[in-house]
Amino acid sequence: MNQYDFDTIIDRTGTDCLKWDDNGSPDIHPMWVADMDFAVAPQIQEAMRKRLEHPVYGYTFHGEGLLNAITSWVGRRYHWNIEKEWVEFSPGVVPALVMSILAYTNPGDRVLIMTPVYRPFYNSVRENGRVVVNYQLEKDENNYYTIDFDRLESQIDKRTKMIMMCNPHNPAGRVWTREELLKLADIAKRHDLIVVSDEIHADFIYSGHQHISIASLSEDMANRTITAYAPSKTFNLAGLCQSYVVIPNPRLRDAYMAVYDGLDLGSNVFGMTALTAAYNEAEDWLDQLLVYLEANRDYAVNYIRENIPEIKVCSPEGTYLLWLDCAGLGLKNEDLNQFFLKEAKLRMNMGYRFGEQADTFMRLNIGCPRKLLEEGLARIEKAIKNRTN
Repeated sequence: MNQYDFDTIIDRTGTDCLKWDDNGSPDIHPMWVADMDFAVAPQIQEAMRKRLEHPVYGYTFHGEGLLNAITSWVGRRYHWNIEKEWVEFSPGVVPALVMSILAYTNPGDRVLIMTPVYRPFYNSVRENGRVVVNYQLEKDENNYYTIDFDRLESQIDKRTKMIMMCNPHNPAGRVWTREELLKLADIAKRHDLIVVSDEIHADFIYSGHQHISIASLSEDMANRTITAYAPSKTFNLAGLCQSYVVIPNPRLRDAYMAVYDGLDLGSNVFGMTALTAAYNEAEDWLDQLLVYLEANRDYAVNYIRENIPEIKVCSPEGTYLLWLDCAGLGLKNEDLNQFFLKEAKLRMNMGYRFGEQADTFMRLNIGCPRKLLEEGLARIEKAIKNRTN
C-alpha cells in the first residue's frame, strides 16, 4: 500500500490562492477558509496529466464512467445505494443550494436553517427573496451542539417550505446521529417540507461516528430530499468547480434541472476527470488523510485545553474545522478578529458570520501539515499571554 506524505509544507503563495495570497499581509498565518494545505492525491494528478495530454478540451457530458464512480462512492462511503439517474450536477454545493431554493420555493417563502451555520445558507435564502427562519441550535457548557426538536418545530408555519441542513455540521462539527435525523425526518414529513442537505464534509468522519444521509432513512425522505455532495473538500479540488446532487424524486429532479438548464451551466472536463480518479483510485489516500486529521484534531484540542484556558473548544465529530469559544478574552465580532490578525498574525473565520449568537467564536482550519498547525496554535497562545501580561 502507498504511504502518503501529509507533513511536507507546500508554498502556495503566488498561485492566486485565496487562502494564502489574499491575506493583506505576507506575515499573516492563514487558518481560515476550508481549503487544505496538502498535495492532491497522486492518482488524481496523474489522471489530470493524462487528460491534459489530449490537446482538445472541448464541450463534454456526464458519461457512464463518472456516474458509476459517484454511485459506487456513495454506496461504499455513505452506505446508501443510489441509482445513476438520481444524480445531477452543479459547479459547487452553494450553487446547488441556490438552484434548489429557486426550484422548490417562491419569493416570500420561509426556509429554516439551523444556526450557527455556514454563511452562504443565509445568503442563498435572503438574496433570492426568501425569508430565513433562524433556528438556533442548543449548546451545553462544553459547546456541544444539539437540536431541541420541539423548539425547532415551533418555528415552522404554513409559509415554511424547506429545511436546509448541514451534515456534518459546519461549524459545530456535529455528525448527526440516526436518532436525530429520524426526528428531523418526522418533522419534515408532518409539515410536508423539502429538505436540502449539504453533505460536502461527509467524508470527514472521525472514530466512533458514522455519516448517515437523511435521504437514506426512508422512501419518504428520499422523495423529499436533495442531497449535495462534492469531492472538493475531501480531495482539495475546490478550484475545479465540480459537485453533484442526488435527487431520487423525478418531479423534484425535473424542477432542479429546469433551473440548471435555464442557467445554461456547462461542465468542467478537468473537474470530471479529477472526480472520477478520486472516487475510483484515491480512497486509500483519503483513509490515510483521515488518520492524520484525527491526530491533528486531538493535538489541537489538547493543546488549547492545556495551554490556552481562555479559549474553550469541543472536539469535532467531523470536518477539519475547530469552533473556538473565545468569550474568555472579553472581545467579540470585529474586535476579536482584529486581535488575532494584529496580535497573533493569524487569520481565522469570524464567528459572527455564522450567526449573531456566535459573536465570541472563531473557526480554525486544521487541514494542514502538523508544523503549520503548531505554528498557528503557538501564535494564539503567545498573543493571549502577552495581552494578559
